[in-house]
Amino acid sequence: MDAATVREAAQYFVDARRTGRPIRELPDACRPQTTADVNAIVDAVTAELTTRAGEVIGGWKIGFVYSPRQAPMICPLFRSRLFESPARVPLALTPSRRIEPEISFRLTRDLPARAAAYRPQEVADALAACPSLEIIDTRFDTSTRSIRAMIDDRRSRLEAMADHNTTGAYVTGAPRADWQSFDFAALRAVMRTQERVIVDTVGGHAFVDPFLPCVVLANAMRHRGGLRAHELLVTGSFSGFFEVAADEPVTVDFEGFGTAEATFATS
Repeated sequence: MDAATVREAAQYFVDARRTGRPIRELPDACRPQTTADVNAIVDAVTAELTTRAGEVIGGWKIGFVYSPRQAPMICPLFRSRLFESPARVPLALTPSRRIEPEISFRLTRDLPARAAAYRPQEVADALAACPSLEIIDTRFDTSTRSIRAMIDDRRSRLEAMADHNTTGAYVTGAPRADWQSFDFAALRAVMRTQERVIVDTVGGHAFVDPFLPCVVLANAMRHRGGLRAHELLVTGSFSGFFEVAADEPVTVDFEGFGTAEATFATS
C-alpha cells in the first residue's frame, strides 16, 4: 500500500473512534493485503491518536497470521484502556463484551533501541508476568458478522486486524517476578462468572509459552525506539475469547500463579 492509501484506510478507524459510528467495511482500494499493510495502517492511526487525541502508549501487542514470510502485527496499547484488577471497564468503551484469559508481561527496565539482537534471557530478565484478561473489541459493524467471523474469514482477517489487532482494553493482576519457574504449558486457567465456568483449560497458548513472542517483539521494537520500563507486552490468549454479560464480574484463576477480574460496567 502506498502512503496515500494507508492514510485513507487509517482515517476510517480514526473517524469511527471519534464519532462512535462503526465501519461496515473498508473500500477494496484500501483493504490491507499483507501484515506490512496492517502495521502501516496501525501506525498511521496511532500517530493521529497520540498527536491529536491525547492518547499515550502504555504497552504493545503482537499477533501472527501463521503464513510464510508474513511479519508479525504490532500495535500499541493506550494507557486510557489499561486497567488494574479488579477492574470496572465502562461498557461504552468496549461494547463487544468479549473477553479472554492471558498471561502478559510488564517491563521492569528499558530494552532500548540497538543494533544487536536481544537474546531470550536478556528479555526474560527484564520482565515480570501478570495474570490478565484481554477485552476484544472492534470499530467494525458487527450487526451482520461477528468479530470471530471476520478473523476466521481469510478475506477479512487482515482488515479486522488493521483495527489495532481487535484490542478493546486490558486488565492486569499482580505481577510476579518468579514467573520463569512456572511451566505455562502445564498451567491451568479457569475463567468464570458467579454463575458459570466459561473456560477451563491447561496451557493452550499458540506458542505454548506466552513469553516467546516477547523476544520477537523486543527485536522488532529495537528498530523502532525500543521498549520502556513499565510498558505492558501482550502476546495472545490461552483459549480465545467469549461473550459475557454486562455488570457480571469475570475472573480468571491461573492455578497457583494469580488471578484477574473484570466487569463490563453499565454505570
